[in-house]
Amino acid sequence: MPVQLAQPTTDLNQARRDLDERGYCIVPGVLSRGEIEALRSRLQAQAHGERARGVAFHDGGPARPNQRIWMLLNKGRAFRDLMLHPIIAELMGHLLGPDFLVSSFTANIAHPGGEPMVLHTDQGYVGFWTPKPVVANIAWMLDDFSDANGGTRLVPGSHLDAAATPRSSAYAPDEPANMPTLEDTIAAEGPAGSILCFDGRIWHGTGANRIDKPRHALLSYHCRPFIRQQENFTLGLDPAIRDAERPALLNRLGFATWAGLGRVELPRPATPLFVTPGRVGPLGPDGAPLDPLT
Repeated sequence: MPVQLAQPTTDLNQARRDLDERGYCIVPGVLSRGEIEALRSRLQAQAHGERARGVAFHDGGPARPNQRIWMLLNKGRAFRDLMLHPIIAELMGHLLGPDFLVSSFTANIAHPGGEPMVLHTDQGYVGFWTPKPVVANIAWMLDDFSDANGGTRLVPGSHLDAAATPRSSAYAPDEPANMPTLEDTIAAEGPAGSILCFDGRIWHGTGANRIDKPRHALLSYHCRPFIRQQENFTLGLDPAIRDAERPALLNRLGFATWAGLGRVELPRPATPLFVTPGRVGPLGPDGAPLDPLT
């Protein structure tokens, strides 16, 4: 019997039921029009700036039309503020427990002509099915999401299928014999300002944008506190941001011990941990650096 599809809802109790039963939920109206415009404007400027600097990352098939922007926490106050939005605690707290971390915060600008992403699960590297997720994701819709513009493809209910779990702990896990196909997927659709929240065990992938405009989305990936994060904030976060940021955000980025994990001899080692000279900070459309604290 097919899994019933989740309908957009502002009832967070229903959203949590959708996550449990279907592996995903869609919550409309999370971002105001002003927040959408501020986030999209900063994202577009950063995307232009990284292309101008020659540091842009592209994917989406052989033509590579899509652009991904990494480490958004270094690239604008608006992005850092978003990681303290109360809906994250509501939904990630349900999926991952109250002490969840931000694993990475990135963006995907799906341009026309991109190919559908290979279906995968976000915790495929674990190598075995888990009765509860250890990671989960939120896609923040800065444009309307539709089937036509590459709205995320999902296999509803696949988070509960232990037999469809990748069987390798390598970065590129082995595909299970009954791996879902694109024919099994539906497109997550919703108006700009909505979020798509999904369990790390569900099979999914970026869709193909078949219209003539780009589709902008932010992706906040979260994990349980004992999981290694996708972005290494102790190495990659700009020191000026670290020194100025709110404790609530720093704790969510892993700048705190948990159950004896993450300890150092001194609370602040004398030797800086920030050893990545190639960090990309906030850029204007022409590629010129901006104040990292703005």
